[in-house]
Amino acid sequence: MEGIKRRKTLKMEFFAAVSATLLVVAACSAVTVWGCLRFQQWLVPADHSVMVCIDYAYPDGRKEGIALRCVIDGKEVIPNILREDGRLDSGSFCGTTLSVKSVDYGIGRRGPRRKIAYQASAVCMALFPVLYAVAGIFLCARRFYQKKLSPPILALEDAAGHISRQDLDFTVSCEAENELGQLCRSFEQMRQALYENDRELWKMLEERKMIQASIAHDLRNPITIIEGYAEYLMLHLQKGDLSSEKTAGMVDNIAKAAGRLEQYTESVRTIGQLDDIEIERTEVSVQQLISDITGDFSLIASERNIKLRVENRIRKETVRIDASVLYRVLENIVSNSFRYAKETIVISAALENGCFAVTVTDDGDGYPETVLKGQNRMLLPAADENGHCGMGLTIGRLLCRKHGGRLELSNRDPHGAVTKIIFGI
Repeated sequence: MEGIKRRKTLKMEFFAAVSATLLVVAACSAVTVWGCLRFQQWLVPADHSVMVCIDYAYPDGRKEGIALRCVIDGKEVIPNILREDGRLDSGSFCGTTLSVKSVDYGIGRRGPRRKIAYQASAVCMALFPVLYAVAGIFLCARRFYQKKLSPPILALEDAAGHISRQDLDFTVSCEAENELGQLCRSFEQMRQALYENDRELWKMLEERKMIQASIAHDLRNPITIIEGYAEYLMLHLQKGDLSSEKTAGMVDNIAKAAGRLEQYTESVRTIGQLDDIEIERTEVSVQQLISDITGDFSLIASERNIKLRVENRIRKETVRIDASVLYRVLENIVSNSFRYAKETIVISAALENGCFAVTVTDDGDGYPETVLKGQNRMLLPAADENGHCGMGLTIGRLLCRKHGGRLELSNRDPHGAVTKIIFGI
């Protein structure tokens, strides 16, 4: 099938290497044997004759030995010496008993150098194939280790060393398509997961530091107000020059500052609980979701004499989101819109770039410039002195990020705030 690539295995690659080595060894052995045979033929040219040493025994007891040159195919010359298969045999010749002592097929008639060369070629025909086999096994094993085993092993060893030093800024690369290559790719995926987790953990710690710094900064104002009024009251109560009306006003301001402190404390507690929230995506009916949003916020809108319009721009029947997290974000965003809207609030749902997006638009004065510029901060700046908007937007943004999305803030012409909730689906 097209697009399907069969993955090679170490077993297949080893079998291919061994098969190639056997072919090379067999070819080299065949060439060597053929060359030695040709060399022997050059040393002893074929002349179709042999030297036969014959011992004659006469009837009177005398013995005599002669050397007779015989043509192999000349049976008619010495018919009783050659058998039907061409081999020499003992027998009688001219009434005389004879026996074949030895047969020289040609090398015996050559010089000593050719004899040594002939014997050496015979040894080579037997020895060289064995040497080829041993050398082939050694070279095959060495090359297979260097090409197939050593690179992934070294890559994994280097990766293990980096991880032991808590250094995740590296890459495990291996082009092999066998099991070791797959192991290296799995190791690289593990490294990427560890790297991302390490970055998220570091990011979370940095965000916690930013939260602490932002909270310390925001708590400074109400604490300073409370301390200032407390010192003023203690000083002037001793003098007795404070009127009841002025005292009541100071106490009221202290109460407001204490209320802001309580609000900050509750928001910090809420932000701390967001880490325990688990995103559970389920198939949610779009029509039911729009109906629930309309029903939940229509009553608040009617009480505040605000026109609420909910629009559905999604053609799909269902979306895969965590509806409880969406409602929690919407409660923070829409409550801010009700606080600042003049006449109309529009909530629209759509699918954008594979994400689920809900846009909340009001006709108020829009977000202050400080909020728009600081929307990338961990803790968003408050839109007013009571801390409204800031904590709600911060909680909403954290929940959007937890759902794989983001929170975008902007203003529209001529006036009005636009808040877009984006969830990854």
